[in-house]
Amino acid sequence: MTRYPLGTSGLEITRIGLGSWAIGGWMWGGQDDQQSVEAIHAAIDHGINWIDTAPIYGSGHSERVVGRAIQQLPASKRPLVFTKYGEGDDSSIRRRSASRSDVLAECDASLKRLGVDCIDLFQIHWPAPQDIAETAGACETLLTAGKIRAIGVCNYSVAQLDEWLATGVPLHSLQAPYNLLRPAVGSAQLPWCAKHNVGAIVYSPLFRGLLFGTWPRDKQFPPGDARGEHKDYQGARFQRNLDAVDELRALAAENGMSCAQLCVGVLFRTPGLTGCIVGARNASQGASIAELAVDVPDGVAAAVDDITARLRRDVDAIPA
Repeated sequence: MTRYPLGTSGLEITRIGLGSWAIGGWMWGGQDDQQSVEAIHAAIDHGINWIDTAPIYGSGHSERVVGRAIQQLPASKRPLVFTKYGEGDDSSIRRRSASRSDVLAECDASLKRLGVDCIDLFQIHWPAPQDIAETAGACETLLTAGKIRAIGVCNYSVAQLDEWLATGVPLHSLQAPYNLLRPAVGSAQLPWCAKHNVGAIVYSPLFRGLLFGTWPRDKQFPPGDARGEHKDYQGARFQRNLDAVDELRALAAENGMSCAQLCVGVLFRTPGLTGCIVGARNASQGASIAELAVDVPDGVAAAVDDITARLRRDVDAIPA
């Protein structure tokens, strides 16, 4: 697989990476640890070279499972490991803080759980109440100490990105939500990243599984799966979303693609986009995610735009 530079970090990543929120069992219901390890190994066997996690996923459990999986691999096959800070490590009590002391302490705790000497990309999970300059300074300390190789931010606005840049501390990547149904960052943050040579990796490119195109009309979510509580996966909005997926799936089939390949491939036409994070629960899903980065012709992309434009118009008319 082709690899792409992550900003100015010196890291090169495959276009698709493995996300571990499902591995940690956070907001996705229960998950078997051995299946998670097998999903990671299968993804790596098929060309994936990075995995994104966070201590808040399963109260540190995701990082421990990722650590176990990579320790079972020879050094030559170990993926780049990206993790986060700023929300603590207790899923039941999300404490948003990125003070200097918190940033340094969270890094040490993540290093221990992951079983590594250095974190390849260390990212603030959400904007925090502390001054960005304080947070950036703490990250620079970790970078200088060799505890991290690159610095990232998640869910930042353009104004916040500008504020970080003004500190003079390196910024290597932005992580933000981006998919056909939620395209906002494609017109603001991603162009900013392209202009400033900052890598951009996006999460939820398949709208938390919906755009895989495999869900039945009577899809049910198990206890602990937060998707079942969200308005986009309930009632008329959910059924209209599924109508759009039917159209996308048919368009994909006409052009020799899966629905997921079409939905991810269109995203990669966006200037400034470096990589997409896709989750996997088992070895079969882990093996398949490497196949998602395909080229989508102009005419097909235009048809996708028409489908999603009509969807957004109709959904906007549905009471929340």
